[in-house]
Amino acid sequence: MRRGTNALLTMLLAALPLAGCSSYRPPTFQALGVREVERDADHAVLVFTIEATNPNREPMPLGKATYEFSLGDEPVFAGVRSPESTIDTYGTNTFDLPVVVPASMTDGTGQVAYSIRGRVLYRNPGTLADVLFDAQISRPEAELDLSGTVNLGG
Repeated sequence: MRRGTNALLTMLLAALPLAGCSSYRPPTFQALGVREVERDADHAVLVFTIEATNPNREPMPLGKATYEFSLGDEPVFAGVRSPESTIDTYGTNTFDLPVVVPASMTDGTGQVAYSIRGRVLYRNPGTLADVLFDAQISRPEAELDLSGTVNLGG
């Protein structure tokens, strides 16, 4: 049993340099819009619609998105969300990222600069990439770096 485990580990380690030479490019992201979906006396929930673009000839499944939302230069919310999305070949797909903002920041504020910064886990295509991903040896992430302005009740 130990010999088989060592052989598998040796094969995976030998394949690591090949995984780094992949010709696949990471997905890119763009904010399409934002809407308020809920509000109470203390908080407002905003949902940003994000467009993901796959620049590759193979479909690309997206995994966990880890992100931080800031208004101006002030961090307001940190979240983790699964887009539960696969981007088609050379295609685009959308997913939502919710953020929670103190209600006091949304009353009559008007246009405010925002940023969403983080990482999105994705899978490269191919059997070797699947094995390395499942073994948690190669877990590629794409940068999430979005900014713009949002109207906060003004």
